[in-house]
Amino acid sequence: MWRIAGTTGAVGIEIAVAIAIGYLGGRWLDHKFGTTPWLTCVGFFSGVGAAVKAIVRVTRQYKRGLDENETKKPPRDRQ
Repeated sequence: MWRIAGTTGAVGIEIAVAIAIGYLGGRWLDHKFGTTPWLTCVGFFSGVGAAVKAIVRVTRQYKRGLDENETKKPPRDRQ
């Protein structure tokens, strides 16, 4: 249970960092090349894409863990 909570908390940080790096990297490139606001938008949406990828990855790990737990449980006796 705690492992799942830790993974979920870590993915929240990963989402925030991915979006921030994309946005700030895009702003820096816009400042360097004078292309405001295009590279900021590209960086932001790249960060959002990385965040969605992280959510999908954690969801698949969580589902895989649930499936493994279901197969390990002994069958219930019906009475």
